[in-house]
Amino acid sequence: MKNKIKELVILGFSPGSVCNITEAAYELFGCTSFKIIKNIDVQEKDVPYLHQSLTCTIYDLDSIQENPVNINLQHVHFGVNHSHIRPIIFNEFNKKLGIDRENYVSLIHPTSHISMSSDYKEGFFAEPNSVVSSFSELGFGVNIKRGSSVGHHCKLGDYVTLNPGAILSGFVNVGEGTEIGTGVSVLHEISIGKNCMIGAGSVVTRDIPDGVVAYGNPCKVIRKNERWEKTKSLLKQI
Repeated sequence: MKNKIKELVILGFSPGSVCNITEAAYELFGCTSFKIIKNIDVQEKDVPYLHQSLTCTIYDLDSIQENPVNINLQHVHFGVNHSHIRPIIFNEFNKKLGIDRENYVSLIHPTSHISMSSDYKEGFFAEPNSVVSSFSELGFGVNIKRGSSVGHHCKLGDYVTLNPGAILSGFVNVGEGTEIGTGVSVLHEISIGKNCMIGAGSVVTRDIPDGVVAYGNPCKVIRKNERWEKTKSLLKQI
């Protein structure tokens, strides 16, 4: 076990994300106590998002601003999965609580493999049985989910998500904010643009431009990625 972290602060709330994050933090750091700060009204009651041996306290971001409480923000992590939500979380908490990139902890599950020649930024989450191969570069807030694989000499921009079982071959570039669906295969030397969504099970055989939803075998552009249009609008309001 690496250096212990007694308490981890989780920013934003998604039941599916929080359970994975808390258990990974326990396995890595022996962390059993968590503080969740949610920025939107989420109905968390009756949702089994935390193992019974772990404890947490939930706060509302606006309430904390109005009545500051003693929370150590030295170690934080995203509490949401999707690529179009994490930049909203980062920008809002940065502006309202002064939380910067260096405060974000990376979580690398013991069953994952990260090549010694690869590089990743803060806020990285490598879930069980995931792989990052040689000389790959991963940006801030990247999430590679269980059983996914990043090939050699790949470049993943900030906030990129690889869903379970996604496979990137060698020399693949994935732009900032793009989400790769479950079971997607991306062939050698392919570039996928920023703010894209690649649908589950797709086989990407040619380059994909910025800001689109694309899927199929072979993968084809279907429409603009409206999720990111909403994200850009929300970012302007923060």
